[in-house]
Amino acid sequence: MNLLKVNFVLLIGMLCYISCNTGDGNKVERLRADSLINEVISGKLSLESLATSNEFMYFNEKYFHQSTDLNSIPLFDKKQIQVVTYRIYQNVKLVGNRYQFMVKQAKDLHIPNKAFVYYQRSFEEMNRRAAASKDSIRLELPDDYASQLIEQ
Repeated sequence: MNLLKVNFVLLIGMLCYISCNTGDGNKVERLRADSLINEVISGKLSLESLATSNEFMYFNEKYFHQSTDLNSIPLFDKKQIQVVTYRIYQNVKLVGNRYQFMVKQAKDLHIPNKAFVYYQRSFEEMNRRAAASKDSIRLELPDDYASQLIEQ
């Protein structure tokens, strides 16, 4: 009976590990993403074409945890963030003063699951704040916001 419990706990642990790490890009995908960003920086590839492609893209997770002005970070990191954020905002709509994601999973956007969840939680938090606001916070989302992101 104890062996069965141990195996069950190990199985649950493995499933948690796999679910937390899948979709975040393997080494080859990340190297390819880095190479594509270098092509953007060198002028061989436009940022817009990369942003609208099905190529996997990610950015450094440290930017999830710090408020950053895009103009104050290294160009390489900025371009990565712009691509991922463009893909997110291309799939967010403002309906009834609430942000709605039009996709359900990161793989549809070719971005890491961690980034998808980060943005999803941020939008949910903004929706909660707007709903709880006594002053009726008005959420905003310009029609061309995603395009503005890659033009910066």
